[in-house]
Amino acid sequence: MAFEFDFNETFKWCALYLSKGLRVVRLHGIAPDGKCTCRDPECRVGGTKYKSCGKHPVGSDWGDRYARSEDDILEWGDGTPFNIGVVLGPGGGVIDNEDDSPEATAFRESLGLHELITPSWTSGKSTHQLTKWHDSLAACGGVLKPGGLECRLGAGDRQIQSVLPPSWHHTGVQYRWKPDMSIDDVEIAETPKALLLQIVNGGERGPSSKNAEMVGSLLFREVHDGQGRHRALLIHAWKCIVNDRFPLSPERRGEITRQILDANQKYIKPPKTDDEALSIINSCFEHYRRKEESGWRCSPSDVSTDAVEKEVDRVDDTADVAVCGLEQQGLEPYQVGEVVGYRVGSWRIEMIQGDPPEIILCVPQWRNTACRGRIHMTLDTFRSAPKVAAAVFNATRRVILDGDSKRWFGVWKGVDASKKTGNASVPGLMEQLMARKTAADDISVGTSSLRYAQLAAFVLQSFKRATKPKSEEKPEPNESGRPCWVTPDELWLQWGKVWDDIGRQQDIAPGERNRIRAKILSLLGQKDFDHRRHRFPGGRLEYVVFTAEWIEALESLAAGEDGERPVYGDVEAENRKTKNHEPSTVHDTQMVASE
Repeated sequence: MAFEFDFNETFKWCALYLSKGLRVVRLHGIAPDGKCTCRDPECRVGGTKYKSCGKHPVGSDWGDRYARSEDDILEWGDGTPFNIGVVLGPGGGVIDNEDDSPEATAFRESLGLHELITPSWTSGKSTHQLTKWHDSLAACGGVLKPGGLECRLGAGDRQIQSVLPPSWHHTGVQYRWKPDMSIDDVEIAETPKALLLQIVNGGERGPSSKNAEMVGSLLFREVHDGQGRHRALLIHAWKCIVNDRFPLSPERRGEITRQILDANQKYIKPPKTDDEALSIINSCFEHYRRKEESGWRCSPSDVSTDAVEKEVDRVDDTADVAVCGLEQQGLEPYQVGEVVGYRVGSWRIEMIQGDPPEIILCVPQWRNTACRGRIHMTLDTFRSAPKVAAAVFNATRRVILDGDSKRWFGVWKGVDASKKTGNASVPGLMEQLMARKTAADDISVGTSSLRYAQLAAFVLQSFKRATKPKSEEKPEPNESGRPCWVTPDELWLQWGKVWDDIGRQQDIAPGERNRIRAKILSLLGQKDFDHRRHRFPGGRLEYVVFTAEWIEALESLAAGEDGERPVYGDVEAENRKTKNHEPSTVHDTQMVASE
C-alpha cells in the first residue's frame, strides 16, 4: 500500500546510516491520503506543490539539527509519518548526483559513472549515487547540473539534503537501494575526477545557487545575433569535446555532435543552419585529432575556461589547410565488429537526367570551397572510389578523402562480410547515396531553371500583396507573418508563412521551399537570411527581412537566370565545355577534342 509508514523499518535504516557517519535529518512524511505532514493544503499529491510533498525537512536550521544518536531517532517516533534525508556538503562529507532525464543518464554514462561502485538508490524514474565530498567543490554552490545531471553539493553554507530509502516519493513509489549497491553492501566511493571536472568547470547552476548566471561547458545562455553566435557555438563545441573521455570514438562523436546541434537550436538565436553548425563541430574534432596526433593528451588544466578561450582561437586555423580524414566531412561513423563503417550523414546526390546523365555530389561541409559543395561527375567516376576522391580534390582544392586509399575504397564501395565485421556486410557510401536519392533529386535537363523561375514568381506574387503598417508613427510587421513593408526599404515576413499560403494554391514538392532559399543565398553569397525579432503584447516573433537586393535576386530567378556554373571534379572532364542556354535550360554540355 502506498505511503504505508513503518517506524521500525525506518529506524533500522537510520541506525545504519548513523553508523556509516551520515548526518540524518527528519523530513515531512506523506499520510495515507496523500497529504504532506507540513499541513500546507497545496503540498499534497495532486496539489500545486506536489513536487515538495514528503521532501522538505521539518523546522528551520535543520542542517544543524541532524540526528546524532539513535535516541534522537527514537524521539521522532511520535506517531506522525516521516521521511528521512542525508545532509550533503563539507559537513556531511558526501554529495549526490541524480539522473532525472535521458540526457542526464547519457551524460552520466559518458563519464563512466554507471560503472561506479558506490551506494546507489532509485526514486521514481531516477537513480541517485552517493560519493565523497571533495574540497575542490567549495566554491560551487548548492546544486549544479552539468550535462543535465543534477549534482547536489551543499557547498557554500547551503542547506542541501537528499531523500534516502525507505522514504516515500509523491508518485507512490518507495525509495529503494539498488540490488547489491546499498550503503550496507558497498563503501562510499571517492567522487571521480571526471565528474569533479564537469562540476568545477561547468554546469547550469540550480535553484539553490545565489548566482543565477549560466556558465560552463555543457550549458548555454541565449546568444543573439550581434552577440558573437559563431564564437559562442565554437566555445561550446570545444568544451563538449575536451570534457569527454573518448570524443573521437564513433559512438561518442555521434552523441557529442547531436548534443551540440541541440544546443545550437535551443540557445543560438537565430540558430546557425545545421550545415554551419556541423562545420564548426567538425573543425573542433579535427583540431582535437591533430593535437592528439602531435602527442598532446587532455588534462584538467585544458578544460578550464581560460584554456578553452585560448584554444578556440586556434581551432579555425585548421580550416585553411588541406583536410584529410573522413570524420570531419559530415559522415557519421559507427562500429561494425572491428571495422568502422560510415553513414552518409549530410551527404546526398542529385542526378541530371541528360544524355549522358550526370551525378552531382552535394556536401554542405564543402560549401566554402571552390565548388560550393556541389561536384559534377560522370556515372563512371561515381562508380570508382579513386576517381571520386580525385574528383573531390580537383573540385574543392583542399579535401583529401583517400589519404588511406585502401580504407577509402572500403568506405566508398563497402566491405564484405567477414570475421572482422561479425559476419555482417558494411554498405559503402556509393550504395547508401543511391538508396537515399529520391525522384525529387532528379533534374531533367531544360526544366530546373524553369522550376526555380516558377517558385520565385510565386514568392514575388505574394510580395505584391504585402501590406503597410497600421500605424505610421509606430510601424510594426504583420503579426500573422504575411509580408509587410515596415519601412519603404524593408519587407518583413515569415518565410514559412509565405510558403504555407503558396502551398494552398500551388503544387509545391517537399523541399522546394528550402531549395529556392538555398538558391537565393547562393546568388547573394550569404549564409542565412536577415533574421529579426519584434515584440508584440503577446510575445516576440521572428521575421525575415528582405531589402532591394534580395528582391532583385528573386526577380533574376523568376527571369530564368539561375546564376550557377557547375564545377566538375572529373579528370576526364577537364576539356568539357559548359554552355548556358535559354532560361528553361539548366546545363547543356558537349565534349570537345583536345587541341
